[in-house]
Amino acid sequence: MRFFYKQLREYFSNDFPTVEELAEVLTMHSSEVEEIIPADNGDWELEIKILPDRAGDAKTALGLAREINSLFPKLTPKEAWPVVDQSTARAEIIFTTEQINGLLGVVLSREQIVGFLHRVRVEVVENNDDTLIALIPAERLDLNIKEDLADEVARLLGYDQIPARRLPVEVSADREATFDLTNRVRAQLASEGYNEIYGYTFVDHGELAVEKPLSADKAYLRDNLSDGFKREVEFNLGRVLFDDDEVKLFEIGTVFNSLSDGQTGVNEEIRVATGFGCKKPKLKIEITEKKLTDFADLKNDLSELKNFINSDVHYRPVSIYPRIIRDIAVWVPEETDIEKVGSGIKTSAGSLCTEGPILFDEFTKEGRKSLAFRLVFQSMEKTLSDDEANKEMAKVVAKMQENGWEVR
Repeated sequence: MRFFYKQLREYFSNDFPTVEELAEVLTMHSSEVEEIIPADNGDWELEIKILPDRAGDAKTALGLAREINSLFPKLTPKEAWPVVDQSTARAEIIFTTEQINGLLGVVLSREQIVGFLHRVRVEVVENNDDTLIALIPAERLDLNIKEDLADEVARLLGYDQIPARRLPVEVSADREATFDLTNRVRAQLASEGYNEIYGYTFVDHGELAVEKPLSADKAYLRDNLSDGFKREVEFNLGRVLFDDDEVKLFEIGTVFNSLSDGQTGVNEEIRVATGFGCKKPKLKIEITEKKLTDFADLKNDLSELKNFINSDVHYRPVSIYPRIIRDIAVWVPEETDIEKVGSGIKTSAGSLCTEGPILFDEFTKEGRKSLAFRLVFQSMEKTLSDDEANKEMAKVVAKMQENGWEVR
């Protein structure tokens, strides 16, 4: 939303903050000021990011002026803002000083909390049982529970004044056992060459419907892992480098079913799905799904789990852009070391070569040896063109010829 600085200033009768001061305080306590644009008449336009929860009160100049008044309480409006009472309040929220302090981890007096709320036009009256009642103005559609009131106090106080504190952690014995078993299953499957995937909890069919789905294909909670898992195996099979490569995947996830015997509610169960797929010698896909508890007898000592967590491995981003696959075959003398040929290809292919060279064919004929390698080119920044891949391959060909080898 765009607002004019002079228009906002017109709502107040005394000194108004400079445009820089206004932008800084709004950004730190209310809504981010994304841009300040000088206007021809000496005015400024402020591009302010009004979040959806404040659309009801802060998307107009009057609403933003009220917000500015709450952040600069020494300003005097030319006309007093209407006072909310119990007859005009949109809603009432019952709270205590202790509840607000407990939510924020601070120690504020009743007068301080009431003062902060008064600045955002929330009047506070006493209840009969020593609690307080917050009277919410009609335009503040975002204030509905006591936690919302605590957030108002926090932003006016300043988030930098809220102490950092560790959230309480309560881990039951059952949850700890489940966590341990999950890691033991994960370590075992990884040691057998499986790669872990994470599927979607929301699917397009199932037993339990979502009341307000984000889209039609996410309208149900999944009741099994296998349906989506088969698609993942097929997807990965379509992207193997060689037709005889195997795809081995696993997922540890939660499925949801209705309770049996006429009971109401939802049963959540952790399951383990494994999938195997290959194209040759013939297309084959196998999916198995078991309960996590079926692996309860799996034995992994602590040292094996530590070995599973390799501290020397660091995360490397995966490119979102498609790859280009290229093959090269060269004739070399029979006694030539294969590693020497592969090393020459790798050094000449450049940084865009993200996989390979991988030797996939070898044979000898008339004192010479034919070696065929596969390379994968991929960029982290864009989709590579065929011409760009061909330029990299030209460097590889030149290197092979420089060594006196014949490119087939």
